[in-house]
Amino acid sequence: MVILGALVNGALTVAGGVAGLALRRRVSQGLGDFLMEGLGLCVILVAAGGMAGSTPVLAVVASVVLGSLLGRALDIEGALRRLGDRVQDALAQRSRGSAATGRFSEGFVAATLFICVGSMAVVGSLQSGLSGDHSTLFAKGAIDMVVVAVMAASMGVGVPFSGLCVFAYEALLSVGASLLSPVLTDAVISAMTVTGSLLLLAVGLNMLGVTRIKVADMLPAAFVPVLFAPWLG
Repeated sequence: MVILGALVNGALTVAGGVAGLALRRRVSQGLGDFLMEGLGLCVILVAAGGMAGSTPVLAVVASVVLGSLLGRALDIEGALRRLGDRVQDALAQRSRGSAATGRFSEGFVAATLFICVGSMAVVGSLQSGLSGDHSTLFAKGAIDMVVVAVMAASMGVGVPFSGLCVFAYEALLSVGASLLSPVLTDAVISAMTVTGSLLLLAVGLNMLGVTRIKVADMLPAAFVPVLFAPWLG
């Protein structure tokens, strides 16, 4: 089933949010930061596995350069930030007069942006749609479950509902990728996986506080290998 990875990811996200609500008064800021560092190491482990594929280095370099230039020109990270701000402002205005609803909106928007905006969601969905490999989305689901639990403990009841959004987002990407699979070769898929896994490494380093790479601006790099299909075979 093409959307199995998205379904599991969404379910684990909801489960993590519910668990976080149950443990709301027992998670300190220090513990939350510590867990985030551990999750950063997990992301790096997933990235290392994905980068083990046999893909010409030149194809990866070209993909990162072209994709980064395109993403920077489009200002993807800035656009996502502005979209998040507008959605949160709109929900806050509509919920005016209800403190509970306002808190719901805050947690829902923050959690949705955190778990949907990232290369792991894109790369995992591509793998699900192109090769039926759901391992990245399964791993992402486990990570999201812990992250969302921490967020729900501090931001409230709106956080678990972000699981619905991550399911819809990743399912759409997976189905779209499956429709393109007949025209993509194994070499192109491998190049996309390796390039996307390189972006995952940047995500992990950011989570550890080692770097502050604007990974969102590099996301087009994961799709650039499609342009090299005639040369990759």
